[in-house]
Amino acid sequence: MRRFLSLAFLCILGAMIIGYAGQQLKHYQHPDRTVWMLRAQELNGEPIQTMILGDSQAMSGIRPDLFNADSGRVINMGLPSAQPEALISFIPYLEEHSVDTLIVNISPYSLYHTEVFDAFLNYYRHEFISVRWPSANRMYLYGSSAGEALGTVFSGVGLYRLNSAIRNLATDTNNSFIVQPGPFPGIGYGIPEGEALLKEPSLLEKMRNIRRMNQSIEEILRSTNGFWTWRDFKEPSRSRCDTEELKPLPATLRFKERPEAVQAWQDFLNLASPHVGRIVLIRIPFSKSWHDTVDKILPSAKVSSDIQSILGNLDYPEKVVYLSEGKDFPNSEFYDWNHLDYCGARKYTLFLLEQMQDQKK
Repeated sequence: MRRFLSLAFLCILGAMIIGYAGQQLKHYQHPDRTVWMLRAQELNGEPIQTMILGDSQAMSGIRPDLFNADSGRVINMGLPSAQPEALISFIPYLEEHSVDTLIVNISPYSLYHTEVFDAFLNYYRHEFISVRWPSANRMYLYGSSAGEALGTVFSGVGLYRLNSAIRNLATDTNNSFIVQPGPFPGIGYGIPEGEALLKEPSLLEKMRNIRRMNQSIEEILRSTNGFWTWRDFKEPSRSRCDTEELKPLPATLRFKERPEAVQAWQDFLNLASPHVGRIVLIRIPFSKSWHDTVDKILPSAKVSSDIQSILGNLDYPEKVVYLSEGKDFPNSEFYDWNHLDYCGARKYTLFLLEQMQDQKK
């Protein structure tokens, strides 16, 4: 009996030590994972009257500071690489709180199987699931695999932070322990063949850099109510915008059918509708460069048709308003082919607010 109690005590002590270590290592995570963690923590704060959901396009495309006082507390909860399965994980919050307006970006990247979807699976299964959901009353986010359940057990004691710190400290070769090959900044891409770092930073320098980066993200998201110009680790300046030439689109761009995404969108809208005043479904614009390439692979008419099929299967159609994307957004108002810059976000946010006001008339 004494041996059993000693073993139990050691297990509890070990879990507490690991949990404490995980808390200390929170600033040494991949920056994308830091954003997911901070989003989850934000839900424990003051009640939110206007919530913005979607992927990084939403995070860098809608500015809460431009909403008027009638909108109440406005928080941009955009998540890197978010898919409709991630949005479903917000349902417990909506069930327990009174959210007046839910603004949701439905991007082509959330309707089809792309590299963005592959990245989302990594965050969803190993990171975000641990910091907010599941709970004792809700065992899974969107699925019931044994892998998710086991991952949650380990994540709950802080191992997910320890693991991510060891696995991949940052998004570029100057900070990363391990840089996985891939086409997207933030998802990981290696040094071009034939090129090498002149001087690789020391481990201590890498850790200092990633900690500084994540602390900057935390400060930015807190001061802007969740808005962040993607991949800029500085406080947004009202007078500065990105005017450089857009980075080229990834050569491996693909859009494959993903019927489960359509179903997840329908599930989210149907589950959320009874608990909010209204849902404003939007499509944040892409750059002209994006359309010049992607429209050849994925025609805009196809995207519109798939969205209309979702809208045609709603339990509460009167709760959902679908607003079209803005057309007059040149390359000069984008940080890259996918994300609006600070001034582009201002232009789109004002455009959106005008559309929403017209809907009320």
